[in-house]
Amino acid sequence: MNNQKVIELPASVNYTPEQALHSALKANLTDVMVLGYDENGELFVRSSKMTRAEGLFMTERAREWSMHGGLE
Repeated sequence: MNNQKVIELPASVNYTPEQALHSALKANLTDVMVLGYDENGELFVRSSKMTRAEGLFMTERAREWSMHGGLE
């Protein structure tokens, strides 16, 4: 049995928004898009350094990723 301590867990469906954002901050990302729902159930979208077309391309890539079980 391995006695190493677990320091960080992989992404989870149980993350709070703060945990998910903290995890992203440690990833040294070059571009980001934040999608979420506010307390009124309204869609919230923010991005860095990207046009709407580039944002759409990113979401289409994410859709493909999710449809194939997260496999690259």
